[in-house]
Amino acid sequence: MTEAGVLPDAAERRTRWLGGLAVFMMVMTPLLGYLAPKQFAALLSLVGLLAAPGLFRSRPPLLPMFALALLALWSLISLNWTPALPDPARLKKFGAVESFTAFKLFLQLGLYGAAVAMLGQMSTRSTRLASRVMLACAALLALVTCLDGVLGAKIYQAVRQASGDPLTPDLAMVKVSMGTYPLVLLLWPCARVLGASTLKGRNSLTAILFVLVLVGAHLTGADAPVVALLLGGLVWLGVRFIGKPVVRVLIPLVSAAFIFAPMAMLWGQKSGFVAWLHALVPPSWDHRLNIWAFATDRILEHPMRGWGIDASRTFGAAIPLHTHNAPLQIWLELGAFGAAMAAAFYAWILYGVLSWTETNRRDGAMAAGAAVSYLVVSGFSFGVWQEWWLALGALTVIACGVAQKSSASSR
Repeated sequence: MTEAGVLPDAAERRTRWLGGLAVFMMVMTPLLGYLAPKQFAALLSLVGLLAAPGLFRSRPPLLPMFALALLALWSLISLNWTPALPDPARLKKFGAVESFTAFKLFLQLGLYGAAVAMLGQMSTRSTRLASRVMLACAALLALVTCLDGVLGAKIYQAVRQASGDPLTPDLAMVKVSMGTYPLVLLLWPCARVLGASTLKGRNSLTAILFVLVLVGAHLTGADAPVVALLLGGLVWLGVRFIGKPVVRVLIPLVSAAFIFAPMAMLWGQKSGFVAWLHALVPPSWDHRLNIWAFATDRILEHPMRGWGIDASRTFGAAIPLHTHNAPLQIWLELGAFGAAMAAAFYAWILYGVLSWTETNRRDGAMAAGAAVSYLVVSGFSFGVWQEWWLALGALTVIACGVAQKSSASSR
């Protein structure tokens, strides 16, 4: 999804270190995806830190970082009015930065950005190896997640029991479902790698991988990944067989989702559409609708500046921790300026997808499917500032770059 992905025939001796980091990252993916998904933040931070020295010898593209840097800067400024301001005295304690989201955003931008920029400069040989490891590890995670879904999370329960930290079956199933979130993002670059391979039955293997992820998400109750797979699959098919027109439609749609989210919710309330949805959706989605309606009302009180970073956490039971909707959370906390920066960043991402589509529809389809899947999950599930989810976004960009370059080398 970024043009960081493809330096033709870089000297192998200069990218062995980067290739090793990429392989390490892919090997850790099934382990963290199944047992500790929140540690993706630590993984991407470590990879970024180890890759960062190479930034002094290269000139990675900085334009996409500009919108994110402005967003992080605005979040820092919003500490002046946020009701969620942590006690500055806590900064004296080791690790207290964890409670300062605005500061963490700058750290993540630097570390995750370094990982994306530098691993995008791997040589062809390094990307080939990384792509094979990525495919094998994603398939392993999909298989284990699906199997444990069928078994009612008995494997996960046994692991926790052996570690001395047992879980009830329902909570264990929730933990297993977390593995479907990296899978729904990595599926598309893995499909690209399979499609460019010489394996017999590669289309069947791609279909099997898709079914494993879909069934695993369904059995473990992960609704958002199911929706992300279906919508991402539709976009993947559209770009694959129609091409650039699909991506051109996506650009204004995604931008509009960030810019007009509160207005759309207000229209839904006044027109009766939201009330109609309340009668149809299950309890978890009914609760989301209530959160979104409350958040929209609060947005109207401070539409320009927002309530400040992390303000979502201060409204009690009306908004439990976050809005479960990325555009509304950005509007609520960072106002119109924050929403504009987010829209600009994703528009840049999709213009990159358009560029890839012009060159090769398969690459464009991969990137579009991954981008839509990420946006769908962000729109319904996690807080927009959760570092492990942002880390998965960086991992997805790296994976798409690896798949694009390794597939190009096989043509």
